[in-house]
Amino acid sequence: MTSTPQLEYAVRRIVELENLLHVDVPEKTVWPQEAMMVLSEVPLSGELSPASKEKLLYHVNRMWLERLPLPSIVSAANALAAALSNRK
Repeated sequence: MTSTPQLEYAVRRIVELENLLHVDVPEKTVWPQEAMMVLSEVPLSGELSPASKEKLLYHVNRMWLERLPLPSIVSAANALAAALSNRK
């Protein structure tokens, strides 16, 4: 995975904000196909707890709505999944 300073900053901010905000995602959230497509590109997503997977989808969806480039979203999602899997 190629990492840029901007991407590293974005991932650090997402993790920091996630820790501060503790995103409360309703259990029955229906995620858009775009978020699910990105999730399918994240190998660690299968190892995440359901709550962590929901948080990951929340952040992926936010990045998608902010119109970040798809490769950046996938890279950030992989990094965030790694961070979330370390906090089990």
